[in-house]
Amino acid sequence: MTDLYFQWDIFLLIFCRMSSFFVTAPIFGGKNVPDYIKIGLSVLISFLIISSLSIGPLSYPDHFLGYGWFVIQEILVGLLLGFVVYIVYNTLYLAGQLIDFQIGFSMVSVFDPLSQIQVPITGNFYYFILAIMILIGNGHHMILQSLSYSYEIIPIGGIFVQDLLLQQYISMMGNFFILAFKIASPVIGSIFIINVALGILARTAPQMNMFVVGLPLKVIFGLLTIWVIMPMFGSISDFMMEQLYKDILNVIRGLMP
Repeated sequence: MTDLYFQWDIFLLIFCRMSSFFVTAPIFGGKNVPDYIKIGLSVLISFLIISSLSIGPLSYPDHFLGYGWFVIQEILVGLLLGFVVYIVYNTLYLAGQLIDFQIGFSMVSVFDPLSQIQVPITGNFYYFILAIMILIGNGHHMILQSLSYSYEIIPIGGIFVQDLLLQQYISMMGNFFILAFKIASPVIGSIFIINVALGILARTAPQMNMFVVGLPLKVIFGLLTIWVIMPMFGSISDFMMEQLYKDILNVIRGLMP
């Protein structure tokens, strides 16, 4: 507490980075989490960081503009790191959108009160499964550890945006679509086989109403495929967490001086 008293300016800057991250990142910053919980968690993590890391005194002009520039930098770092987590989680929403479009559930998207947007049913289902697996496997500890590691690479007030940062975000967006398609590919493949079979039946038995037969058939086979691949979701969760950790580290390196 004595160190906190003499380093209150450093503590507030750490708090800016933590709070901006928790507002952006899923799980920590969902709308179902009360604001005072986010603030309390930001204060707690900031206190742990300033107690465990050796952060020297800061040198900035003795007026509010100099300190305000440091505040802006810390908020920017927190938002950029939280956006990485946001991108990885929304991969599941895109995969769910692709699956629902094939099955026929795209017309029944639900309103998610957490994100305040229309989300696909399958994507919302995948999202909560991944959130549970991350909490069970202590993945949130890894995220907090990477935040602590960011202070060793990006000192307070020492942010420097490199060209590597833009390349990293472009690469993340590309991997975002590739991973979503891989997650949805088993369902897309099974529905493609069903469409081929229905096309053959439409040629051999034109009197059969393929719309009446095909719609429930796609739903049944789509849900059956999801049930079959559910045991593989643990491996998908591990891969996404490893990719998330690598992306966070790459963004940190893209901001290092």
